[in-house]
Amino acid sequence: MGRRSFITKISSAALGVWASRLWNAPSSLAKTEHMPALECRTLGRTGLKATAVGMGVMNCSDPTVVLRAFDLGINFYDTAPSYMGGRNEEMIGKALKGKRDRVYLQTKIPSGDEKRTRTSVERSLRRLQTDYIDVLVWHGLDSPGEVSDSRASEFMEKMKKEGKARFTGFSAHSRMASLLREAAKTNSHDVALVSYNFTHSRDLRDAVAQAAKSGIGIVAMKTQAGGYKKEKMGNLSPHQAALKYVLRDTNVTLAVPGVTTIEQIEECAAVMGTTLSQRDMDRLRHYQTFLQGRICTMCGGCGGGCPFGVPYEKFLRAMMYHDGYRNEQLAADTLGDRVASKIAEACSGCPSCSVVCRRGLDIRAQIRQAQQVLT
Repeated sequence: MGRRSFITKISSAALGVWASRLWNAPSSLAKTEHMPALECRTLGRTGLKATAVGMGVMNCSDPTVVLRAFDLGINFYDTAPSYMGGRNEEMIGKALKGKRDRVYLQTKIPSGDEKRTRTSVERSLRRLQTDYIDVLVWHGLDSPGEVSDSRASEFMEKMKKEGKARFTGFSAHSRMASLLREAAKTNSHDVALVSYNFTHSRDLRDAVAQAAKSGIGIVAMKTQAGGYKKEKMGNLSPHQAALKYVLRDTNVTLAVPGVTTIEQIEECAAVMGTTLSQRDMDRLRHYQTFLQGRICTMCGGCGGGCPFGVPYEKFLRAMMYHDGYRNEQLAADTLGDRVASKIAEACSGCPSCSVVCRRGLDIRAQIRQAQQVLT
């Protein structure tokens, strides 16, 4: 065999072996070129090292999205027993089976008596296929009194002692500033999951800082201020900028943006280790213009109160799910038949709304719209 022929044959054989190995490699290796620069932060007094971008799994029913998040290095997953009637927790449990020691799971429990809450915890453990929950939080607290409720704290301590929860806390969609300040004083919560995005007021930022200083780990949700798809916004893509804005606050440990596709989780993960640029700020200004007067962004800037006790915050959140997330079932579940009927009865004869939005949202008009689409 001549020298040239020998070299050609050897090169071809080596290339064949290399190509065969690549072809048979796990699919995740094909995407290593686009791996994000992982950024980890400490979740308050828990000591957990969580990726700055986690995954809000609420609207996701596709396990391949969860697996892609895991492949990207994301290690924090937020769910709840009420999401998709429990199927969301089941999906996570199946998708992350065999990976439990490399991820942190956060789920929630509803307010109620001990029998009800204990049943909820046991059910979540079965669905998630785990013996313990890393972060167990009370779902949707509304008042400082709930944050400092001694009976709630005692129940959470039982969950810790029984090994069913490593750390505990609460979530809040409204009045976040007052709840965070109360939590900072009581020192009974390890984690707070709160709505937090670029539309929020200085008051909330200060409360986040106060809670973080007390040792509470801050997890930010509703970071995308409605989660509108770029097609509806004239192809505006502000979501990476919105995430950067939240993570710029070093008092926030991580964000859990709600994603439903592989493209979205890759887009969110790519934000880690990056900085907020002038171009990002320009996009957020355009996004702010789009959102103006459209939906509630959970900014916590409501002024006044309803004399009839209408829970308008739940109603505004339901409209955000309906218009931004395009999830009618979630909107209906958030509002509930009893709340909807109460709103319809109380608001029908009210000449003007006593609750004022600092961003100019017409709350009364939103109520009328909700009556049309949700009741």
